[in-house]
Amino acid sequence: HVAMAAGQWVNAGPNHRSPQEENMGTKASIPLTDKILHLKNIEIFSDLSINELAAVASVTEEAVFDPGEQVFKEGDRGDTLYLVLEGDVAVIKDCNLAKEIELDSISAGDYFGEMALFGDDRRSATIRVKKASRFLTLNKQELQEIVREYPQIALHVCRVLSMRIRHLHGKISDQSC
Repeated sequence: HVAMAAGQWVNAGPNHRSPQEENMGTKASIPLTDKILHLKNIEIFSDLSINELAAVASVTEEAVFDPGEQVFKEGDRGDTLYLVLEGDVAVIKDCNLAKEIELDSISAGDYFGEMALFGDDRRSATIRVKKASRFLTLNKQELQEIVREYPQIALHVCRVLSMRIRHLHGKISDQSC
């Protein structure tokens, strides 16, 4: 199904909307073509083919959060990757009952929650919205279904995540030596 939809999109051109997209009602939704363009600009998906991007885009959902809202809390179970379209969020680690540390700030073009796609671990940090934010979300189950049809997606995602881990190890080494 995903391959057929991607093929139809490629053949119809970037400004074409499918009947499913046209019938989504009054709910504001990002057209498939715009989702593909957003995904292409996010490192974890930047080297995928158009068909692979269309497959991923077809199963993403839009989520909107206001400043101060928590996307998820450290310790929560998670199964969703968040791709930041707009806004800014803080990655927060709870040290104790009275103190928290902002480990990082994530903004448009980046992503978080990727560990939930490959394991059943709990969230390792809290994500709090600093500036009104819009995300595309990708659920673990949908990604697994796409990877069955496009195994190269999993290899690319693993390569990018491996680079991210190496970068973090380098940061830790630089600070501790």
